[in-house]
Order: sequence, then structure tokens, then C-alpha cells
Amino acid sequence: MYREVFASRLKKVRKETGFTQREVSAETGIPLSTIAKYETGKLEPDLEKLGILAEFYNKPADYFIGRA
Repeated sequence: MYREVFASRLKKVRKETGFTQREVSAETGIPLSTIAKYETGKLEPDLEKLGILAEFYNKPADYFIGRA
């Protein structure tokens, strides 16, 4: 469950904020291919990357796993 929620919410918040995957990658230091895999559910972030994304989007980490 969390995997699907993470992928869809990450993509949703990126689109809502108007960023491209390339821009998110440049701003966060997370490789573009990794961002793409996160958004398709092929890869899950480690705790460090989840924190970076939560901070970047100004959302609690719980939002990305469906707990908020």
C-alpha cells in the first residue's frame, strides 16, 4: 500500500508545484533516473532521500506514505 501511495503522491505534488523531474533532480541532488523510478513505483527512497523530498516540497514525510 505505501509503495503505491508514495509514487502517486510524489508525482502529484511535483505536478502541483510545476516542477519537472529534471528540476527536482537538480534541486535535490537525487538523480533524474531515481526520481523517475520513485514516481513509477519501481524504487522506494531510503530515509535520507524521503527527508530530502519532504523538505523540498515542504510536506511532512507522512504525507508521502499516506499517513497524513
